Amino acid sequence: MPRFIPFASVLATLVLVQPGHAFGDDARIVLKGLDPVSLLEGREQKGEERFASTKGPFRYLFADAEHKARFDKEPGRFAAQGDKCTVMPKVPANPDLFLVHEGKLFLFGSPRCVASFKADPAAYFKPKKNVVILVYEGMELLDFAGPAEVFSVAGGGRAFEVFTAAASPEPVKSLGFAFTPHYTLESCPKVDVLVVPGGSTRIPQADPAVVEWVKKKSGEAEVTVSVCTGALLLARAGLLDGLEATTHRASLDALREAAPRTKVKEGIRYVDNGKVVTSAGVSAGIDASLHVVERLVGLEGAIQTAEYMEYRSGPDSGSK
Repeated sequence: MPRFIPFASVLATLVLVQPGHAFGDDARIVLKGLDPVSLLEGREQKGEERFASTKGPFRYLFADAEHKARFDKEPGRFAAQGDKCTVMPKVPANPDLFLVHEGKLFLFGSPRCVASFKADPAAYFKPKKNVVILVYEGMELLDFAGPAEVFSVAGGGRAFEVFTAAASPEPVKSLGFAFTPHYTLESCPKVDVLVVPGGSTRIPQADPAVVEWVKKKSGEAEVTVSVCTGALLLARAGLLDGLEATTHRASLDALREAAPRTKVKEGIRYVDNGKVVTSAGVSAGIDASLHVVERLVGLEGAIQTAEYMEYRSGPDSGSK
């Protein structure tokens, strides 16, 4: 079982103590001025100004010269883990929100982050799942970028590795923007989550190798997510037979024609069939991706991801 050392003052209102000029204008006293060496030994002990060391953006106070010397010799052992929130690494850590977990000090960006970590700390140390996004010439930019952002920041950036894969190693253009895919279809690593964006899907649909790759990788993946007209590519690969699905509202009839054995749903942001999740147009891919994050990481992880992105979607946006 994980062992936490909670402190009564952990969730107190943030008070930033400005350091003296000798320590630099940007350093902030961390851990509410408690001695980190003592904390890791299970004791609360106030540090003193005369025994201080700076590492990164934080200044640590120690109870005595011995503790300061131990810190200076092994700062990686005694310093808080990074200057970012443990759950959301792009959010600056709050110097007053911390926990001791398995002999390490961890900083957090909010009380919610503390609660999430305490509820399931093992989730933040699990191996990452691979999210592979198929990219191709003429795809819709947000169809790709929305899910890429969601999965990249989910779980504090610790839940997923996000890659792109294309039929060719050449740069791919989307709405005038060009970028080089990480992998070709042949060199692509193991796929845990496959994302198929929409756009000019007639291009990948016309390539038998791409269609076969989508079919094969979808079979290996835990879940496949299509965005917008990416559903048409899933239909071409025979992945929607007997399922419910949706797509961009302007392409609903095209999906009905392409997938006659599929129940096409209108007026909904995404449809979850378990192994296959389809979403409506463009920004709906963010909703579907957050839904998959909820499935794989948990509700709190999805909420934190949406909050970081400052993304809001309406209630009852999907069908499960």
